[in-house]
Amino acid sequence: MSRPTKRPRLTLIVNNDIPCADPSAVGSQSSWSNQFDPYALKASAPDLWSSYFRARFNSPREVALFCDVSFQTALNWWGAVTAPASHIALLVMLTDPAAPGFFGAQLGQAA
Repeated sequence: MSRPTKRPRLTLIVNNDIPCADPSAVGSQSSWSNQFDPYALKASAPDLWSSYFRARFNSPREVALFCDVSFQTALNWWGAVTAPASHIALLVMLTDPAAPGFFGAQLGQAA
């Protein structure tokens, strides 16, 4: 019987030498959540994905075949009813070099 491998642990390192009121400590920090409203991004995801699929594919059937999902699922994405799960997002980002630029441009237009 093999022993389970230990998973790496996240370690938080805190620097108490820089007080929170120090403007330089705040100015150098940035996060995606400060650039995008997570709720708005989640709410607009079906429309973003629908735009992408319509730009790249000719039909929901092509989307279904490429993403290995049912026709109904692809139809839901095509019609902006739902957005794909993370594994589909990874598939798209890894197979279409133009995808990040497409989504960046779409989000830039919405901002």
